[in-house]
Order: sequence, then C-alpha cells, then structure tokens
Amino acid sequence: MANIYLATLGQRPEAITVALDLLSERHTFAEAVILHTEPQISGIADAYRDLKSVFSQDYKGLPIVWREIACADGSPLIDIEDQATAAHYYQAVLEVLLGYKRQGYTLHLMIAGGRKAMSIYATLAAAAFFGGQDRVWTVLSPPTMLNVSGQFHTPVGMRQQVQLVQLPLLPARLIGGNLPDNVSAYLQRRGDLRTDFFSRLTPAEREIAEAFTQHPYHLNEDLAELLGKSKRTIENQFASIYQKLALFLDAWDEIGDKRAALRDLLLSRY
Repeated sequence: MANIYLATLGQRPEAITVALDLLSERHTFAEAVILHTEPQISGIADAYRDLKSVFSQDYKGLPIVWREIACADGSPLIDIEDQATAAHYYQAVLEVLLGYKRQGYTLHLMIAGGRKAMSIYATLAAAAFFGGQDRVWTVLSPPTMLNVSGQFHTPVGMRQQVQLVQLPLLPARLIGGNLPDNVSAYLQRRGDLRTDFFSRLTPAEREIAEAFTQHPYHLNEDLAELLGKSKRTIENQFASIYQKLALFLDAWDEIGDKRAALRDLLLSRY
C-alpha cells in the first residue's frame, strides 16, 4: 500500500522537511501534500514561499501537492479566528484525508509545522478516518536548531538529537470498515450517536431496535410476539446488534449489562 506524506503549514516550515527526511528513511512516499491556508496575504506567506523553494531544489523526485484549505463557499481562509472558520478548516481537512483514504493510501500526517490551532484540528480530523496503519507525527529538536530560521534539514552531527514522535491516535472505527460518501452528512450523523448507530444496522436489526426503543423493558419473548418472530430470531438479531455496538462504544468489555448499554444509546442517554 503506497504512502502519502501530509503536513500542515504554519510559520515553522522547517519542521515539515526535517520530519520528511526522517520518515523517508523508513518509508517511500508516492507524494507529499502540504495543507495550507491562503498563501499570499496570511501569516504564512514567507513560509509558503521558502518551503516551495526548498521542495523544488531538494525533492525533485517527489511529487508535491499544495492543497489550499478554504471556506466551504470557496472564499479564502486566512486563519482560524472563530467557530465558523474552525468548522471550515476542520471539514476541509477531513475532505482531503477522506479523498486519500478512498484511494487506499496509508497516510502519515505531520503536524509540527502548522499553527497550533490548525494542528489540533488536523489531528482531530485524522482521528475520524485514520486506520491502523496511518500515523500522526510531530518532531522534537533541540532549541539550538529550533532557533535557526531556514534550517530545513537536520545539520550533520545533530541527527541523534532530532526525534520523530508518533501521537497515540486510536484507529477510527468506521461503519463496517467503509468510508463515508459525504463529509457533511457524516459529521451531522456523528453529532447524533443514536442516528449514527442506526445507520450501521441492517433493516431487520433496525426493526428490532425500534421495537426495543418503544418497549425498552420488554423481554425477548415479548418482542418476538410483538414483531411476529421467533424468540431465537430475536436472540440472534440482538447478538448481531451487540457485535456492532462493541465496535461503536469504547470499553465494551468493561460493560456488564449489554442490554442496558443498548437501551441507553437508543434512548439517547449518552
């Protein structure tokens, strides 16, 4: 599976190439993708110009993709300044990550080169879609190196002092391993846990879940009579629902009463 290197661009562009050099010792990348806001009038203008120059000189064999993160209406995004621009940035990064995930790439997201708020939102976006092989990275380097502007590669003799650190991001648990078709619809659905969980059920499972929602303290035999099914069928469908609930809820193995956990979710008590 081919690897893609992605990085958020802020006012410390040197971290992007320092990390890329280190990661290239372990992986071969199909391309590098630089996520940036409006590049001319924002605070990243110098970083954008300098990084472009370094890539053109030092990474001639690596395709570089510059992805401008804009507002949903296409207008330029200068910085995360309020709730609206934060939402625009988050959703736009989600769209980029989802696009590469749909193509089957393994993603390596580097966040140390971005502005702090943007790095945080990029990490949150990664948490939505990243699988077990995807990684989020930051880079640690000594103050003597950090204070030198234009240090786009680790100096000779300092290699052991520069470290790549993998963030402990848990793999996303998406619908049956499938990726959503639409980011906006996905975010809206994720805002409602009950609706999100229902979307993972088969029509037959949704029927019993709806019945259980209307009659949350019915026994299996009561639900069987209500739905005109056998008790064994009801038990089998609950077993299947619990399997999906185990992938949906954290710490499932620590939940003692599975039926109560399902009841609380269906009744929107979470």
